[in-house]
Amino acid sequence: MDNIFNERMGMLRLQAVDERELEEDREYLLQMYPAKARIIMVMVQDECDRMEYEGSPMLMTYPDKETMLGIARKIYNKVSYEENPELRYLIEVLVCNEYQVRRSRYKRRRHFF
Repeated sequence: MDNIFNERMGMLRLQAVDERELEEDREYLLQMYPAKARIIMVMVQDECDRMEYEGSPMLMTYPDKETMLGIARKIYNKVSYEENPELRYLIEVLVCNEYQVRRSRYKRRRHFF
């Protein structure tokens, strides 16, 4: 029994290191975004923070596209003062990517608990 416990704890330590490295790498790459995209990304992360909870639509097997587009629309309305389809598409992609990052992190963590 102790052997199984020690093995599981070793896997959790490895996961924590991997998770930290992935997050540091992501933060580093986000710094390379253009200034406006970084500002928008902070807004996307804030909105996704509000939606990241157990049972959230974000973490469902098949997330709702309308929910993602709603988040993108909300952010787009805050940052755009005139019609700009390219900016709207960028925001939609950023929201979709943030969903993917958070869902992957959730699945990796859930696997161990």
